[in-house]
Amino acid sequence: MEELVSVIIVNYNNYQYTIECLKSLVNQSYKNFEVLLVDNGSKYYMFLKLKEELNQFKDVLKINLIRSNKNLFFGAGNNKAIRMANGEYICLLNNDTEVLSDFIEKMVEFLERHPNACMISPKIKLFPKKQYIWNAGNRINFKNAAIGINRGYLELDPHDLKYSEVELNDFAAGTALFVKKEYLEKIGLIDEIYFMYWEDPDWNFRAKALGYESFYVPTTIVYHKIPILDDISFKRQIFNDYFFKRNKQIIVWKFATIKELIVFYLNFTQGTFLEVIKKLWYRAFPYLIINIKSIWHGFRIGLKRRTHRSCRKYLIKDYFYVKKLQNF
Repeated sequence: MEELVSVIIVNYNNYQYTIECLKSLVNQSYKNFEVLLVDNGSKYYMFLKLKEELNQFKDVLKINLIRSNKNLFFGAGNNKAIRMANGEYICLLNNDTEVLSDFIEKMVEFLERHPNACMISPKIKLFPKKQYIWNAGNRINFKNAAIGINRGYLELDPHDLKYSEVELNDFAAGTALFVKKEYLEKIGLIDEIYFMYWEDPDWNFRAKALGYESFYVPTTIVYHKIPILDDISFKRQIFNDYFFKRNKQIIVWKFATIKELIVFYLNFTQGTFLEVIKKLWYRAFPYLIINIKSIWHGFRIGLKRRTHRSCRKYLIKDYFYVKKLQNF
């Protein structure tokens, strides 16, 4: 008998993408799965629209709709559903994705054949520009200010020939991530301090510290509806930049060696200094303040995380700051 799989999808003010994602799950070759759909504090009229649209799936998908009254962001939103999941395998799936009909089958097949595999992710390509790769595995270098390397990013691959071999991964992308539920008792849930971005490598690193492995598994493909850099709004760039600067510091403090930490900050400080000078030159003072806060917030939380001290009060303060940033 097929093991039960729990597919977790988080929705926030974007029911249209969520419905298209669910449609791609209807014809899965692997049948024994449930969908835990978390509405992450969407505007109420959009939540009602989502509920209305879900009626089309009542006879073809087992969906448990979970409503949060506030936006819990990526980590806490997924954790809410993980606690309620019944499956032997957990699948985190972004709502702005569409999957092939063999998606669940291929991922479960790999996990069953590789008992030490803990977290895995497939080849991820752009949608609708399906000839381009978005992610073909991930590499981490703590000495580099960018830290993460999204392998294959925007490479042309019309015939799915590139990056076609299974490989050990530094971390499986949270966009479409499978994990064995039994391992989560030891690994724990997603660290909610990040809000969004960098939770997935953190989760993977904690798994690796216990001897488990992460893999890139290109036997199936997920299509991701993510805009490339030129298509991202300026407001979204500011929002993303805040989290990138904040969160990359947290993960470096948590997992890097002292030598890696020093080299990271030498590179990070140099790049950040040039950005600050540029914003001063153009008198972009509101964006300069956001920039400085992202650096300070990441530094103080990272330092506390490295020394295993509680960050609860910072988490609360940062949550309200991020909510203001959303309306910036």
